[in-house]
Amino acid sequence: MKLLSVIDHRDYNCRSWQFLYFPARAVRYIRLVGTHNTVNKVFHVVSLVAMYTANVPPLHNGIVAPVSNVATLEMSAIVVDGVSRTRNVLINGDVKNYDWDYGFTCHQLVSGMILVQLGQPYYIGSLRLLLWDLDDRNYCFYIETSTNRRNWELVVDKRSEPVRSWQHFTFSPRPVVFIKIVGTYNTANEVGTSGGFWSWFVVFEMLAFQIFHCVHFECPSQDPAYLLAKKEGDKKEKSSSTQTISPGGESPGEKNVGGAGAGGESSKS
Repeated sequence: MKLLSVIDHRDYNCRSWQFLYFPARAVRYIRLVGTHNTVNKVFHVVSLVAMYTANVPPLHNGIVAPVSNVATLEMSAIVVDGVSRTRNVLINGDVKNYDWDYGFTCHQLVSGMILVQLGQPYYIGSLRLLLWDLDDRNYCFYIETSTNRRNWELVVDKRSEPVRSWQHFTFSPRPVVFIKIVGTYNTANEVGTSGGFWSWFVVFEMLAFQIFHCVHFECPSQDPAYLLAKKEGDKKEKSSSTQTISPGGESPGEKNVGGAGAGGESSKS
């Protein structure tokens, strides 16, 4: 029996539902081999569905390059680390219902993080988040991505540039499974120091009780201006790629003056 590899996720941590695509082919047997489990030595599968579809998303080396937000519960994403009154509120899509006590995910400065795991590896090059913005405070933070929770790559660095509310970022596209958001500063309750040991000790203690708050996270970014610009760019790229030279040596838009087309009729522009 000849077997052909169509999906290889040995280097990526995956969870829950997997949405996998490969070139259409005749199939009779499907062999599924687990290679790693973060908890024990057993590989578990609840359901497997195989089908044909013409609606195949863009792929990069076999990894889905999504257009829509995949950091959602429906796409098997989960908030692994971070404090909130409601689990996974960071990725439930609600960007309107939040206040001083509810509707955000947070962690203490100096320690902790907010960690999101996508359901499977995706080829990602943008993200967007909503920082808690019910007063005039700003935040500093950085964001790293990983495929295995061991090796991390820095994609956003705002540690020296306080920002607030909606934040949209683009970076070099790469396979992503984990997104780590680490707050480093909150302008609320700012403190000064004269430089003495006990002054710095007090600053450290106060920072330990300051909080980084994030209301919403998504990837890829669904920022309207970004999506519009990307759509226009895709249109121009597609238009330029379709402007090929005709067999007669003329561009598609040129008029064949005095020439004859098929059937002896003059060609039209």
